[in-house]
Amino acid sequence: MDSEQRHNVPVRGDERSPVEATDDATVAAPPSPALDEEPPAPGQWLGTSSSTLNAIERLNAAIDEETERLEIRVSVDLEESSRRKNHGLLELTRAMRLAQGAAVDPRVVPHLARLRASLVRNQAALQIHLDAVRQVSAIIARSIQEVESDGTYSAAGSRRCK
Repeated sequence: MDSEQRHNVPVRGDERSPVEATDDATVAAPPSPALDEEPPAPGQWLGTSSSTLNAIERLNAAIDEETERLEIRVSVDLEESSRRKNHGLLELTRAMRLAQGAAVDPRVVPHLARLRASLVRNQAALQIHLDAVRQVSAIIARSIQEVESDGTYSAAGSRRCK
């Protein structure tokens, strides 16, 4: 198992349990407590806090909106979209810090999996547009070079001199 795939998630106090992330964005639930132990109170679960779930959902909405606009080739204000995504990430980071030390709420896993899927889809849409911009800029640069060149130093120009 790669170190990138292993995450230590606190279960209780100082106990830590490794949770593996799989390729299909599923995460194993924390181990069940022993029979003589009480399960953690729902208020101690990561994600039970409405701020965490709201942050995940707002970030997901911002990403999905940008992706949909890119996919249907509608104008996208990338500066505003980037600002919304950055704000959502900051909000999620803060909510996660507040929940540090709490057990993972299994109810938050599908929300995080959906966020991950949205990020993958968004990355693919942005990559398509970035590749298109590179191709257009290469065409423009080539056209400018051809217009500015009188052919003196080009291979085609040297053949004309013979």
